[in-house]
Amino acid sequence: MLVESLYADPVVAEIHEARRRLLEASGGDIAEFRRRLRERLNASGRKIVSGAVKKNIEPRDAMDSRSSS
Repeated sequence: MLVESLYADPVVAEIHEARRRLLEASGGDIAEFRRRLRERLNASGRKIVSGAVKKNIEPRDAMDSRSSS
């Protein structure tokens, strides 16, 4: 089965195990789990970027002029 093969991936298995341990440490409470994750994130000092990803869009005529050169 496809789903089983995905979980056979050692990286995916490690992610699931880490999530299970963190949730267990939060007493199975999702709100507490999220609070702790936010706390860890804030303590890490890493910048989180959110919002839409901007695509590199070129005008059509610029694309056409490259192919005719």
